[in-house]
Amino acid sequence: MRSGPGRVLAVLVGAIAVLAVIAGVVVAHRSTPALEPGTPEAVVQEYLTAMLAGDYPAAVDTLSPRSGCDARDVAAAYVPSPVRVVLVRSAVDGDVAVVTVEVTEGAADDLFGASGYAHTERITLARDAGRWLILGSSWLLSSCGSTKE
Repeated sequence: MRSGPGRVLAVLVGAIAVLAVIAGVVVAHRSTPALEPGTPEAVVQEYLTAMLAGDYPAAVDTLSPRSGCDARDVAAAYVPSPVRVVLVRSAVDGDVAVVTVEVTEGAADDLFGASGYAHTERITLARDAGRWLILGSSWLLSSCGSTKE
């Protein structure tokens, strides 16, 4: 049997596909990072984890009274499924913080992870009595009065 350029290319493409599948499995099964408790990033993680799990009382506990949101707003929020959220960055300026996340809605575990709709969201927090609380987010809390921060 002769090995021509077509066969070499097929083997190379096959090897790349196998590596992509392995990388996808590793990424899909990595654990949620542990963030320092009490930080803006940890509060956003707590809030999003609660929202995605349908634990609305826990989600409400992360909201500032100044957010304009209550338990009814949280329970009425549209929560996409499946969804993947990745922390992009955070910035703290005194008693205000902005946590930026990349959200991919409808993200299936396909071969190259190309499915879904991705968007960047900013979640604003304020320090209230020494505790960071969510003040606003146009994603999930768009129906609340002051969440268009």
